[in-house]
Amino acid sequence: MGNQTEPEFFALVATGRKGVEDMLEKMGGEIAKIAAPNVGGAFDVWKTRALVEVSNRDELKDVLATKTGIFSVYKALTKAATMGLQIGGQFPHAYLVPFQGKAQLVATAEGYAFACAHGPGAVLSNIPKLEHVHENDKLHVDAAAGKVKHDFEPFGERGKLVGYYMRLEYLDGHVEIATIRQNEVDDIEKVYSRSDGPAFKKSPQAMHDKTAAKQLLKKPVKESEGLAMLLAADEYEAPEPRQAPPRDVSERVGGRLDRIAEKAEAVEVEEVEEVAEEAQALF
Repeated sequence: MGNQTEPEFFALVATGRKGVEDMLEKMGGEIAKIAAPNVGGAFDVWKTRALVEVSNRDELKDVLATKTGIFSVYKALTKAATMGLQIGGQFPHAYLVPFQGKAQLVATAEGYAFACAHGPGAVLSNIPKLEHVHENDKLHVDAAAGKVKHDFEPFGERGKLVGYYMRLEYLDGHVEIATIRQNEVDDIEKVYSRSDGPAFKKSPQAMHDKTAAKQLLKKPVKESEGLAMLLAADEYEAPEPRQAPPRDVSERVGGRLDRIAEKAEAVEVEEVEEVAEEAQALF
């Protein structure tokens, strides 16, 4: 069908749930062609989950009421498919939130972890689990051995949440234990995140988990093409000032990622790698 301009797209779809159905019916082939293998191999299931998730979200009602909003859903779902992220289900890798009348793709902590292990250019041997540490827990980290001893009473009073950790198992066999304190997560969100946005209002702890996961996965991102693409696509949070690139650079990378995500034909590997390299430089 070729790349779709907004006027061409508007002529194809309706609005509301019917608009999402029209979009997935008529544009699903384009999305499937550039989807990551895990999405493309089960695209009908992925598409159905996306339809149910997006059309049943009350906060997206106003977005789905306009064709511009439906077009933003198409772009968001295309980005998710390109990076192999699951929409909906029990443990979604990403979901959509309304932002300035359009749908914005927001990855979850699970989405970031998945990208490192199963996305393009995976660098971890398995999906790392984000673990919560409370003030009454007993935690011992043996960094040299790559081991963690985490003890707590499952039915006792664990106290307030004080931090997070991940055990990162790389494909080459070495293991790293990454940690971050809750007060560090709070500081990051206060300074750099839209903490008053819809995603935070919907689920504050999910956004805390996402912030923690992003920080704990900073090292793998330098080696994982899929995670670099995911970070470049995450426009919901501003980059840290100490690492902020010139605006035209970040916009160029975001624009190139958009163009890759909207192509109906096969994407050249070299182009994806170039975008990933530019994205890595932003973080």
